[in-house]
Amino acid sequence: MSLADLERFSKASPVVASLLAGGRTESLEAAVSIAAACGFHFTVEEARAFFSSQPAAAVRYLTDEQLEKVTGGLVSGEPP
Repeated sequence: MSLADLERFSKASPVVASLLAGGRTESLEAAVSIAAACGFHFTVEEARAFFSSQPAAAVRYLTDEQLEKVTGGLVSGEPP
């Protein structure tokens, strides 16, 4: 297991890390695939074990407003 990769990935990509923290198998598989494409190497089982051992306060989810900004949900002309 690459604990270092898991820790670096969870800090480098909080949006995808929130998928990992959710613990759903489909989300874990997607997040592990994205991580691998970015050069981080760990398995679904390793990610599950890592995030289940983290305190709940360490996991930070994005608000709907933050998600809208990330996905380009702002309409032209609206103030940020």
